Amino acid sequence: MKQNRLRSFGLGLSFLAAAAALPLACSPDSGIKPVGSGASGSGGMSSSSGAAGAGGDGGSLFFDSGGTCGDPTDKDKDLIADFLELGPDKDTDGDGTPDALDNDSDGDGVLDADEAANPFLLNDEPGQTRDDSCDPLADSDGDGDPDVRDLDSDNDGVSDTQETTYDADGTKGCRVRIDCDDDGVIDLVELAAGSNPTEKGSVPVDAGLYFVLPYQGGEQTKDFTFSTGVAKADIYFLIDTTASMQPAIDNLKASIDTEIIPTILNGDPAASPPIPAIGDAWIGVGEVRDVPWLPYGQDGDALYRYRFQVGAQTISGDLAPPVFDGQKYTAPVATKQILGALTAGGGGDAPEGTSQALWLAATNPNNYALTIGGIWNYPQHACPLMGGIGAPCFRPESLPIFVLITDAAFHNGPNVTHQYDGAKVGGTVKTYADAVAALNNVNAKVVGVPVATGSPGAARADLTDLATQTGSLYHDPAFGGKDYPLVPKTDVGSGSVSKEVVRLLGLLAGAGLHDVTTAHENYACDGGVDCTGDGVPDLAYQNPPVDQGMVPFDASTLITKIETLESAATPLPYASRTETTFYGLQGDAPVSFRVHAVNNTIKPATLLVMRALIRVRTPDGQVLGGKNGIKLVYFVIPQYIPKVK
Repeated sequence: MKQNRLRSFGLGLSFLAAAAALPLACSPDSGIKPVGSGASGSGGMSSSSGAAGAGGDGGSLFFDSGGTCGDPTDKDKDLIADFLELGPDKDTDGDGTPDALDNDSDGDGVLDADEAANPFLLNDEPGQTRDDSCDPLADSDGDGDPDVRDLDSDNDGVSDTQETTYDADGTKGCRVRIDCDDDGVIDLVELAAGSNPTEKGSVPVDAGLYFVLPYQGGEQTKDFTFSTGVAKADIYFLIDTTASMQPAIDNLKASIDTEIIPTILNGDPAASPPIPAIGDAWIGVGEVRDVPWLPYGQDGDALYRYRFQVGAQTISGDLAPPVFDGQKYTAPVATKQILGALTAGGGGDAPEGTSQALWLAATNPNNYALTIGGIWNYPQHACPLMGGIGAPCFRPESLPIFVLITDAAFHNGPNVTHQYDGAKVGGTVKTYADAVAALNNVNAKVVGVPVATGSPGAARADLTDLATQTGSLYHDPAFGGKDYPLVPKTDVGSGSVSKEVVRLLGLLAGAGLHDVTTAHENYACDGGVDCTGDGVPDLAYQNPPVDQGMVPFDASTLITKIETLESAATPLPYASRTETTFYGLQGDAPVSFRVHAVNNTIKPATLLVMRALIRVRTPDGQVLGGKNGIKLVYFVIPQYIPKVK
């Protein structure tokens, strides 16, 4: 086995859209000598040398400085002197006929007379042309084994036998060129991708990132770039519905379909700053008031409500996808029904039970109760979504976002003057620290909209602290750059609540701070669903087994490490990085990772193609970047071709 087989191509191949391929290049130490390069591989020959170097045959190509071997005897008339065929004892293919009497010494189906010369080599390279039987033999890949004794003459991972079956226009060029049709994609990859290696432009557009991993060919690396913006988000509107909030509620009702949903899903490039789209956004709604006891609240109030009575129906405000009517997207039906039924009322003193509501929504506890001359119980929500998190049923791999809209400070919030009186509210009342911890445990971000109908600045102060405590920040590059909480710097008028919601969500999507790492997994698809994350249903697929009768191979095991690469941008778009993670990455700034892969396990009898997925995500598992945040990786495992003795 050639230990350097396709080392340079282990860097992988990336294909552009419309079947255009990126050009490939061989590194100086690749072990591949592209035909016509003029490079010499280890053990390669020069016509000015007096004797062979330490080639694969241990000094097999003896010829003098004049290009002759001294004895032109050629018993099998294959235009190769018996001396160059290593005498009566050399039998390359082990068929019982010595090479000096065998017209196909390596048994690859190509006559020695055809393999002795390679016209695609440069004119000054040995074996480019031959005038007599003593002229040096072609060694197309420069590995020290002449083509007549090499089962893979161009060292491209495709055997000479196979390449003769698709030789281009009768020139026999495929056998001695790693890219037969000169389209920038090596033959091995074209075969793996299901395209024609003799036809330019035939590479499928779905071909992604390639590693070519021969058995024990050494570790290979590939650098590539991900998009990292918020692409999968669960946006939960938690709305203060106490008496002063009616104008703000009316603004939300009027604009949920005309402004909020279209801007979230489509973005707004004309906004300042531009608002990126969040293509996979689910929407839900809940309500916050206070405990139903004076002086804090009134009879009928609830700390937190996720379930609403709308006419004769009981409806939950669970997160759900927007509805598409064939022309446009609108809010989920339940969200619109609940918003339409919301009416401000109740309340007592100015602060509301927001800390308690946030804790309840994030934890969805069982048997939770508060007491004071009576009992207020929280009815635990049975989330219909498998694996759903909290009362809103956040999707496990989605970024949870609380859009908190209020004009009041929090009871048991960051301001100690607004604490509940422990003598009046008993049971398991929660602290502000409990609420912050609950939000951080589900990795939630908080977008705060302080409405101007309450005490000036009171809601904004608590929302600002909450956003800071939960890392709900965005980066503003102005004046040298600074990070700010996702809360406006002034209170918001009731008629501008919706505009502020989309502005803040735009800041989160375009400039919000995230920690970014990667995860890799085996690729398998049942078919008819989007398995690659590009929004298009995929065909059924399983990796082939490496041995007959075994289970599909887990191609993710071929990846040994994925490490961060320092950005070339100035200033850097992140606060810091470790080997695996970028910290405080700003919005959808692209970042690059280096993937390491090696094959020390698979020795296939035929060429195999495996697939795996690499995606960017937060360390806690929220996926980022959408279709540009995931890579389908192909691992091309060449046929194991043992070295011929």
